[in-house]
Amino acid sequence: MKRQERDGVTRRDLIKLSATGAVLVGVTGRADRAQAADPPSPRSGPIGFTGFVHPTARIRTDSFSIGAASLIEGMVTLDGASARLGAASNLQDNNRLMDFSGPQGTARGDLSIGDGSFTAHGVTFVGRVRIGSACGTVINSVVQNARVGDASITGFLAQIRGANPAHPIEVPDASLVLFGARIRSQADVAANIIPVPAAFSLFAADVDQENLLLARGYNLLFRAAARQVPFSAIDGDPRNPGAGFPNLATAFGKLAVAPPTVDRRGTGVIPARQASLGDLGFDLFPPLSPVPGPDTPDAASRPPAGSPEAAARFIVPRVAAPELVSSGAVVLGGVELAAGVSVGTGCFLHGADSPTVSVGENTSIGNNTSLHELTFTSCRIGRRCVIGSRVVLHGPLDVGDDVTIGDRTVLFGPRIANGVRIGSNVLIFGPVEVTQDVPDNTIIVPPGQEGLVAPSALAHATGRPSRLMYAEWRRGGDAGSCGCGIGALSRV
Repeated sequence: MKRQERDGVTRRDLIKLSATGAVLVGVTGRADRAQAADPPSPRSGPIGFTGFVHPTARIRTDSFSIGAASLIEGMVTLDGASARLGAASNLQDNNRLMDFSGPQGTARGDLSIGDGSFTAHGVTFVGRVRIGSACGTVINSVVQNARVGDASITGFLAQIRGANPAHPIEVPDASLVLFGARIRSQADVAANIIPVPAAFSLFAADVDQENLLLARGYNLLFRAAARQVPFSAIDGDPRNPGAGFPNLATAFGKLAVAPPTVDRRGTGVIPARQASLGDLGFDLFPPLSPVPGPDTPDAASRPPAGSPEAAARFIVPRVAAPELVSSGAVVLGGVELAAGVSVGTGCFLHGADSPTVSVGENTSIGNNTSLHELTFTSCRIGRRCVIGSRVVLHGPLDVGDDVTIGDRTVLFGPRIANGVRIGSNVLIFGPVEVTQDVPDNTIIVPPGQEGLVAPSALAHATGRPSRLMYAEWRRGGDAGSCGCGIGALSRV
């Protein structure tokens, strides 16, 4: 076959250039006029001066790109052909991209995420996935062979499982995929989505902003630990963090330093409106202790202005038994672990927001589990609890003593009484108080928010979730909410 040529550049040349990542500056002459493209984005560490890829992330795709002010958190695993993140986007801890193999086709992992989109803890992407701009993909959801439109949110535990990578499931722009949805075909979409409520869009913007600040904070922490510009490795230079500041291995080890942000309060960073240049430095501080509870007055959840704690920039965890923390886990910043707490491989205990995360004596935490909190809230776990694998415990949260939590369960906002047993694949969302055992595959939301639960989720529930849900609603209504604000924020 005759080779196609254009101005001396063959089609084979173009294919080779494309495959090797080179670019042509023009087609006025020969292939040797080509120049190498800009170097690919690094697969760990700072991305310019605004973005960051955590060193524990494993990015094994053939091609990878990430935009400015974007963040890939710890324990993220990306396998397959391609992963592309836009600007001001993020993948939070224990996200993963996987290959797809099914009866109607195969597809290596191929993920694209638009600008200003967040992906919360424990999300799984499979096959060919396209997420639009200004989107949120929420905790422990699964998106497989699908295209999610701009400004959409995929809810807690939702599953969009397209069977054919050549014909992905399409979710329209500005849609909320309801909690626990089971979408297997395009015909399932309409019954499992609603127009995204304005409050959810505002919340998504806030989450993305928080992660944007974390991206910049991680970037600066890495540079400080490595003594890189804008910091200095020269002894005596005021830009040198000093001999007492951790190196990279320590700062990003299993007992890690929290990156600095000015949004935190209660972990030692005062709000930006109160901060002055004299407040900021390289001192290291422990988490706030005791941990404020959900009823702690706002003024009491942060240290007094002018105190050493209020001036802190970098927070380190307080861990009674480091030997019980797996070397493949990360305990970061404002986290306090009491004696006898064990932490499994792949866990990410994230105390970068305020006030802190605390875990009581002799509690065990399984593998790939995430503990986290919203800004201005706490995540408190009691004594002698047993927490499964791929669990997400997210503040505002207060878990009592002797509680058992099954695999893949998500708790976001509730209070859990002493001795309660919570099954696997459970979602408890919002300011409800749980005082009785919860069976597998149950979803509990606050009164008035039952419209957030997908009809297809109820069809897959076991036990007596509706009766349990209504009992907890009545109990919550009698006792009042926990005051965490989630109910008001997400009411539809």
